[in-house]
Amino acid sequence: MSDKLAAIAKELERTARVQGQASDPTASVWVSANAGTGKTHVLKMRVLRLLLAGVAPQKILCLTYTKAAASEMSKRVFDDLAKWVTLADEALAKSLRELLGRAPTMDEMARARTLFTASIETPGGFKVQTIHAFSERLLQRFPLEAGVTPGFAILDEVEARELRRQAIDAVLTEACRTPHSPLGLALDCAVAHAVDDRFDQILGDALNHRGAIEDAVRLEGERSGFAEAEVRLRRHLAVRDAVSSSALISDLAGLLPTADCVRLAEVFQRGSTNDQKRAACLREIAAAGSARSRAQLMCDLFFDSKGEPRGSFATKKTAQEYPETETFLIKAQGAFVPLWREVVGCEVVEATMALYRLADAVLQKYSEAKARRAALDFDDLIQRTKNLLASHGSAEWVLYKLDNGLDHLLVDESQDTSPAQWQVVGRLAEEFFAG
Repeated sequence: MSDKLAAIAKELERTARVQGQASDPTASVWVSANAGTGKTHVLKMRVLRLLLAGVAPQKILCLTYTKAAASEMSKRVFDDLAKWVTLADEALAKSLRELLGRAPTMDEMARARTLFTASIETPGGFKVQTIHAFSERLLQRFPLEAGVTPGFAILDEVEARELRRQAIDAVLTEACRTPHSPLGLALDCAVAHAVDDRFDQILGDALNHRGAIEDAVRLEGERSGFAEAEVRLRRHLAVRDAVSSSALISDLAGLLPTADCVRLAEVFQRGSTNDQKRAACLREIAAAGSARSRAQLMCDLFFDSKGEPRGSFATKKTAQEYPETETFLIKAQGAFVPLWREVVGCEVVEATMALYRLADAVLQKYSEAKARRAALDFDDLIQRTKNLLASHGSAEWVLYKLDNGLDHLLVDESQDTSPAQWQVVGRLAEEFFAG
C-alpha cells in the first residue's frame, strides 16, 4: 500500500511540475490531454501568472468554444483573485508559492491583493469569450473591412434553423416544379442515392459544410465553379469525362449476353452444390429486368464476399470437364471489374455534384433571407472573420489594431472545433502573437 501511495505522490508531483511549466507566461505552449485532466486549470494558472507579472488585464484574451466553458474559466480566475484579497499574508504566500513554484516577492504579494479590483474596473479588462463572441466583436469593430452591415443582428439557433428550413422548402419546391432543370435533375439524383430515406439528413450534412461548397463555387481552371469541381473529382476517382453512370451500367449489362448466361447455367447445374449456386446466379442475371439489377447480380458473380475479384468460378471437377466455362468467365470478369469500379466512382461524382448544386441553391436563398434582415448566423461570424483576417486589403490594418490592444492569447479548444475556427485562431497566432 505504501508503494502505491508513493507512486501516486510521485505522479502528482510530476503533474504539478508539468502544469507549472505549461503555465509559465514566458513560453508559448500547446497542451493536449483528455477531458477532465486539468487543461482549464492550466489556462487559469497561466492567466493568474500573467496578471502577477504585471500584464494589464485588457491585454489578455481567452478564447473558448462554448459559453459554459467561458463562464467556467472566468469564474475560476475571479474566484482566485477574490480569495487573494482577503487571505492572511501567510495563506496568500502559500497560495502564490503553489502557483509560481517558488516563494513570491513582496511586490507580487502586494499586486495579488489589487488584481481583483483591477480586473473588474479596468475598461475592457480581462476577457474570456467564445470564438463566436470574439468574431462578432471584431466584425462590429471593422464592418466595412469585413463587408458586413454595420450594426448587424445575430440569428440565434432557432431563428437560423427556421430560415434554413424555409430555404430548403423553397429549393425543393422549385426543383419539383421543374424536373428537367439542373436543380430538378440534381434532386432526382440525390434522392436516388439517399439510403433508407435519409435525404433530409444528407442534405443537412452538406449544408453544414458551407465552406467546402463555397470553395467549389470559387474554383478556377479549365472551367469554373462546379464544372471545374466535377472535372477534378472525376480525375481523382479515375472516371472519364462526360460519361454517365447509366451509360456505364448499360455497358456492364452487355458483358454477359443472356444466351451465354443460360448456357453456362446449364453447365454449372450439373456440378456440385457450389456449382449449382453459380448456376442460380447466372439464371438470375439472364432473367434480370433492368440493366442496373443485371449489373448488380453480375457483381455478385464476379466478386467474392470480401469485395475482391473471384479467383475461380467452377469447382475443380467442373473446370476440368468444361474448361471453356472458366476461361469465358475470367475474360468477362477482366472487362467487368474496371468498368464496375468506374461505375462506383461515377455515382460518387454524380451524387456529390447533385448535393453541391442543391446545397448551393439552399445557401443562396438562406443568404438572401439573412440579408433582408441584416443578420448573420454563427457560421457567418467565423467565415467572415476568417475572410477578414485573410484579406490582402484589410488584414494588416485589422491585425495592427488588434495587436495594439492584445498581448496574450489563450485558447481552450474542443473536439468540435471546425477547420474555419482553427484558421481564425491560427491566423491570430501567426500574425501577432507568435514571439
